[in-house]
Amino acid sequence: MPDKILIVDDEPDSVSFLESVLEEMGYDYVSASDGVKGLQLARQEKPILILLDLIMPEKSGIWMFQELKKDSGLGKIPVIVVSGVSSVTGVDFKDFVIRENNKEDTRHVGTTGETMFTGPDAFVEKPIKPDELIEEIKKVLKA
Repeated sequence: MPDKILIVDDEPDSVSFLESVLEEMGYDYVSASDGVKGLQLARQEKPILILLDLIMPEKSGIWMFQELKKDSGLGKIPVIVVSGVSSVTGVDFKDFVIRENNKEDTRHVGTTGETMFTGPDAFVEKPIKPDELIEEIKKVLKA
């Protein structure tokens, strides 16, 4: 059984596009349309990677990212943020991080939820360029 990647995005066209890229790369995938379902699937499926949109109904990708990184069983799953939020808001989310108040005060930004400042492993801006996405997936998975 191929390694599974979790797609969390509320836009069906984006999900279909991501699924086709992952299929070409030989990965299996599951998808969710919001942060609540995404977190449930992450717990259930234990994916090797999560492709996460930030702006979604119900619970956002930002909420899911925070919850994921707090969870000792899921916090080390790499996350690539795949979002058009920068072009919509004008805010550059490439340096998106969350701050955990109960962590030691350090300026180091980690990706596993073990440091005070946690960021995603990579960021891919929508509209998605397939080559850029593939490159980031390979980098993050060291494939």
